[in-house]
Amino acid sequence: MRLLVKKRFLLFSLSLGAVLAVNLYFRSSTIYFPQFKIQAKKIIDEMVTQAVAKEIYQKFPQYDVLAKDKLIKTNARDYKKFNKNELSRQRLEIYCKLIDRYQDEQGQSYLMELDCWHWARYVDNVVSHGYPGDTVINGRQFDTFMLAPEGRFMLWDDFLYYVSAFFYRVFSFFKHVSLFDFLFYLPLIFSALFIIVLYLFAYQHGGHICAIISCLFVGLSANFIPRSCAGWFDKDILNLFFPVLVVWTYLLAGTKASYKQRFFWICFASFWSGLFCFTWFGWWFIFMIIVGFEVLSLAVRGFIKFYYKKGDTSSLKLHLFSLASYVLCTFLWILFLAGTQPFLFLYQQLKKSVFLSRAVEASIWPNVFATVGELKRLNLSEIVNSLGGLLIFIPSLFSMLVILIRNLFYRKDEGFKSDSIIILLLWFLSMLYACFQGVRFLMFLSLPLGISLGWFIHDIWLYFTKRGKRWEALAFASVIVIIFSCLFLKSANKMSKSLYPLMNDTWYKVLNILKDDTPQETIINSWWDFGDWFKVVAHRRVIFDGQSQDTPQAYWMAKALLTHNERESVGILRMLNNGGNKAFEIIDEYIKDPLRSMLLLESLVVLESGKAREILSDFLPATAVDKVVILLFDKPESVYFVVDDSMVYKIGAISYLGNWNFSKVYIVQNFNKEEKAPLLDYLIRLGKDKQEMQRFYQEAFLIAAKDVESWISRPVQFYGMPVKGRLKEEIVYFENDFLYNPKERTIFTTAGRLPQSLFIEKDGSIQEVAYSNANLPFSILVYETPEGFEAVPMDRELGRSLFVRLYFLRGRGLKHFKTHIDAQEGNKFIGSYKMDW
Repeated sequence: MRLLVKKRFLLFSLSLGAVLAVNLYFRSSTIYFPQFKIQAKKIIDEMVTQAVAKEIYQKFPQYDVLAKDKLIKTNARDYKKFNKNELSRQRLEIYCKLIDRYQDEQGQSYLMELDCWHWARYVDNVVSHGYPGDTVINGRQFDTFMLAPEGRFMLWDDFLYYVSAFFYRVFSFFKHVSLFDFLFYLPLIFSALFIIVLYLFAYQHGGHICAIISCLFVGLSANFIPRSCAGWFDKDILNLFFPVLVVWTYLLAGTKASYKQRFFWICFASFWSGLFCFTWFGWWFIFMIIVGFEVLSLAVRGFIKFYYKKGDTSSLKLHLFSLASYVLCTFLWILFLAGTQPFLFLYQQLKKSVFLSRAVEASIWPNVFATVGELKRLNLSEIVNSLGGLLIFIPSLFSMLVILIRNLFYRKDEGFKSDSIIILLLWFLSMLYACFQGVRFLMFLSLPLGISLGWFIHDIWLYFTKRGKRWEALAFASVIVIIFSCLFLKSANKMSKSLYPLMNDTWYKVLNILKDDTPQETIINSWWDFGDWFKVVAHRRVIFDGQSQDTPQAYWMAKALLTHNERESVGILRMLNNGGNKAFEIIDEYIKDPLRSMLLLESLVVLESGKAREILSDFLPATAVDKVVILLFDKPESVYFVVDDSMVYKIGAISYLGNWNFSKVYIVQNFNKEEKAPLLDYLIRLGKDKQEMQRFYQEAFLIAAKDVESWISRPVQFYGMPVKGRLKEEIVYFENDFLYNPKERTIFTTAGRLPQSLFIEKDGSIQEVAYSNANLPFSILVYETPEGFEAVPMDRELGRSLFVRLYFLRGRGLKHFKTHIDAQEGNKFIGSYKMDW
């Protein structure tokens, strides 16, 4: 007996240790970047081949090409054989140069993405003064760096910061490391804890087979590895960890016939739910799944009892007790850990979850989440491919359905397993719906599929084993586990070698220059993506960031980047740096009409203060007028504006927000509420063109609901990065096959095709030459640099935009943007401009 226990313990330890090792191995790739070793080897191989080829072609010019190729391969192989040490040294040098770009001076890789830095700052605050916020106002945490100059109250989801600070303090007793270095490796600890819990949970469904398959399916998912690797200091791992604990402990409660024992486990489940709420504002999804399961159970048992007159009421009472106990205890734990704020927030989140990627909601403002990559909508084909393709998705879904049917109609499993398959199905369906709304929820979808697949394979093995076919069962299970494991390992290997931090040395140097060369009260203006870096590395406040992107500031910043009028851009930026969106809020407080308030404010930002005051006096009392005028026309103390190469690719999302048509929004929101005449009269009274509004109304009538968002705003784009040109005989030959004649101001392809227009920068101004016989869908900007001519194709609307003038023309001809940092690396550029009001 003791020997059997030892064997089982050894098997358990080896199986768990193996899946842990595999999961941690692929998550550690961001420590040493194995892809750079492969790249370094390719570079050396190419260098050797080229050197040998040059020598062979010089010695044997008379030989046939095939003979030369044979000699090149032979000599290159011999050279590598006899110069192993030297080539190894060169490979190491190249590898170090490649990896150095993504590591600091101590050789520590940077944190992976943007949010990581934001969360790390809160942990730093906990370590330094005991709480995540920069200060506490009326008992609530307050972040003074977000949404400058106003700042913002923080949410209640502080668990990650406190637990990370606790782990750091414990670790510091044994070895002192910098906080950010520690936080880089902390996701590996979280991942290990999650894999252990998942293994134990899956083990109860189908032993080691189910546990191994589940941990490899979920842990090595291409959607989960990037969100749980070393350096990804975020909440994603905990967002899977706590739901598993909630479901597991709740299922254990369902196995207890005693009310006292059941309540004991329900308290555990509700505790994990409360802790999940303290971790993430999306905590409610697992709460709703548990509640939905119990409501469904009560409905089915009630129907059987009262319609078919079968069974007794004891089962109904137990489920009703479980539901009431879980809901009550969860609410109590949430009140204890997070206060009342989650309940006030829950309704808004449920509403937003339905419209997560839809731009047209009750608000007149564009929904920034509609432009965020991780909230991109997916179709079923994309979901299947993201989960490993049909070869993995179909067997997993089939496994879930077979287990479900077996439990519904044949009652093979009772208690834990029969309840589990229902909860897993509800989890799968809810997350499948969520995936149609946003790609980031894919990692949640893998868990019910992974457990179902492992469970089904185990049951097949068990079926053959019980019939005396032990070796056949073992062979079948081994082959299936190996096949699926190879698929998971292949996917994980590919994904792990594609991971890089967003931060690099160039950005890190720019951020440190901003920290050292700008006053401490400086506000950094840019697109939201890099707001977290400005706050954490440069220690400067920002207009908005990744955590505050869903605010009107996104629209205003996008409009400032797209406008052709520098004065309008300066007016918008002055307003943002004086009070964010507060000017709109004050105006709308009195007008009580968001659209009218918005149109009024847009007309004011380009005016002189006297004229603006005169117009405002017709709508607001004197005290409110004074407040708005101060917000619009006071000169902020220290403001810097930053652009970078990534904004070229993001201009589609930026322009979607900046080109937001509020008149179209109003028509869409009121199309089915008002008659045509009063609706159009309202817009015309606000100063809109009558014919244009009538056209908008007719278009709204014709356009399908699914196309409304595309109709409201038209994104524009660049059709590539700048290409260099070579001047020869008064003609500039560009690398993209365009020819430019500076004297005649014409540009065309070698095939004679013409762009919509040509934009030329001269003496700080941009001139446009339009072509009536254009046969290309875009325009081209041509400008000179110290190295020669460059050209970039773009939509015509971008030709005179502020972004083009700041990024491509380096601010030439602008009055209010003074160059501060000009960081060029290859064809990439980061520019910082001091605002001169």
